Amino acid sequence: MSNDILSKYAAEEFLALQNAAVAFAKNDLKIAWYNHSFKKNFRAGRIKGISITNLFSISETKILSNIKSKKSFVHPLNDSNSNVVITPIFKKTKKESLNGYFIELVQLRQSDSGVNNDLKLVERNIAFLNELEKLLVLLVKENSLEHISEQIISKSVEISKSSFGLIVYQDDSGKYEFQFHNTNKFIKDEKEAEKAIHPDFSFINKWLLLNKKSLLALNHPNNIGFNLTDILNCESLIISPCFFEDRLLATIMVGKSKGTYSAFEINIVEQLSALLSFAISNLRTRELNTALESRLLQAQKLETIGKLSSGMAHDFGNLLSSIFGSLNLLRKRVPDTDETKKLIDNIESCSRRASDLTKGLLSYGKSTPKRKELVKPNLLINEISKVVTQTFPGTIKYIEHVDENLHDILGNSTEVYQVLLNLCINAKEAIEGKGTITLSAKNISIKKKDIINHPWLNKGNYVLFTIKDDGSGIEEKDLQKIFDPYFSTKDKETVSGLGLYVSYGIIKAHKGMLEVTSKVGAGTRFDVYIPAFEPQKEKKPSSPDKIILLADDEEMLSDLLAELLESNDYNVIKVSSGKEALRVLTEEIKVDLLIIDYNMPEMNGLETIEKIRKLNFDIPVILSSGTTDFDADEIMDKYKIKSWVQKPYVFETMLETIQSVI
Repeated sequence: MSNDILSKYAAEEFLALQNAAVAFAKNDLKIAWYNHSFKKNFRAGRIKGISITNLFSISETKILSNIKSKKSFVHPLNDSNSNVVITPIFKKTKKESLNGYFIELVQLRQSDSGVNNDLKLVERNIAFLNELEKLLVLLVKENSLEHISEQIISKSVEISKSSFGLIVYQDDSGKYEFQFHNTNKFIKDEKEAEKAIHPDFSFINKWLLLNKKSLLALNHPNNIGFNLTDILNCESLIISPCFFEDRLLATIMVGKSKGTYSAFEINIVEQLSALLSFAISNLRTRELNTALESRLLQAQKLETIGKLSSGMAHDFGNLLSSIFGSLNLLRKRVPDTDETKKLIDNIESCSRRASDLTKGLLSYGKSTPKRKELVKPNLLINEISKVVTQTFPGTIKYIEHVDENLHDILGNSTEVYQVLLNLCINAKEAIEGKGTITLSAKNISIKKKDIINHPWLNKGNYVLFTIKDDGSGIEEKDLQKIFDPYFSTKDKETVSGLGLYVSYGIIKAHKGMLEVTSKVGAGTRFDVYIPAFEPQKEKKPSSPDKIILLADDEEMLSDLLAELLESNDYNVIKVSSGKEALRVLTEEIKVDLLIIDYNMPEMNGLETIEKIRKLNFDIPVILSSGTTDFDADEIMDKYKIKSWVQKPYVFETMLETIQSVI
């Protein structure tokens, strides 16, 4: 069908939920799609591709004559107690060309009033189908959930002849949000109604989750939902859930001040609930795709900047080393006067500041090896709180929401402290006059189902730090630039602009994520995710008689490592090239572990490992390297490498790594 009506996916998802027998035909009158209820009316034979003229014994002339009116028409079926309703569908273009037909089988009722009641039912079905077509078109074109919801609840009230209607949205945390449609001002105070509804609706919500169907609540004691009808001052109330993939996204409620609902009216509200559930899911998917695209572009930009900056930082580091060396010589050779001493001290001071900036660039571009320790987040936050309460202006209110027993994290406590304090200072500067800063921390677990909302994080446990303020906020055009180097919305003469740039690099080096959301005039929120420390399993004791092949062209380092391993009951074979390592494996002896250097002459470590794998050797491999010019995770997976160790070795760490591998 045309995109102006609904995508094929949307049509199948929505129409398959209906109890009515419905089908679509192309503009050549041949059946293109039908649901199960439609199929049940035809005991045998193929339906798809059959012309509706043959299927219903109706002349093509009659069908074509009704196209001009652009309205639905009814054709009685002589061999069954039903009518067929045929609605032409037009493309929403200037010429409005025919795009197909919507078909519904309507069962006739046996009653005293006979044909008149049946005709009324058919007319109501036709009216609903016309309204449905408008809503489907709206769903495809409209990006505002509020507008779509208003139209759906309005039609629910109108077609079901209700006194009022409302939609209750809910998120994953169980919070509710109400949207009323009260054309007759039946509910005078919506805020008071929300407060009154909330406790009873929580019980009804559990009933809906358990039964997954609509509830007709009547204003009679001992009836489920009686309290709601009493609060809303109505005689009957339809409570229809909006499920999508077993998730309850919202609930439609319509009520009558007098009388109850027919089966037809309940069915109409259920169909509109199904449409609303798809609308909510569709719009959330669009928003998520937009957010992910934005994050991906930001991540790609930051990655590119990181590679450039780290390369520049290495060059700056070499230049600064030369400057510091020259300063030491200069102090010894020039006269020790106050004037020269002052100049040399100034040069040294500026050089050290440049060195600190270089370290920041390195930590952002690719993490440099730093001392890691077990960090207690609760103690860290206590230290930050002391600084904030003692130094921030009294006009700024500081609120703390910190869970007890936060997970430990493995990292550099000074750097994490620097990031959190920097974010608090940014929050203070965003507040003009009076305001509030909230620092919160809690344990969270990222599971497989949560990855869609946190695509940059791996599964596991995290500590989530949140710094929130009610300050001026950040404009949309600046939001994508705040992690760029030297970008700042503050006074350029007083701020370097490296704060958030370096903070992002520090959190990235801790295998975490730093996210920001902001709205002008409503404040800013930073979320810092850092992986929780997971205690390692009990270390395996070293096994005697294990043979380790050590491939490294640095003779002194190779000798030291071999001596360490032999003192721990390992047997070591030393080689100085990849070719020698291959010769040992193919000609001499079976080994239990290969430790190989990344940089070696003729054939580097990765090339050697690749040839070893092609020869079907499945021995565990530890790769050692003094550089970080590669993606460790990627090559470990590609070459089946068990572990990677950074040079220069911390011998205890190397020994622990070997024990964990073999």
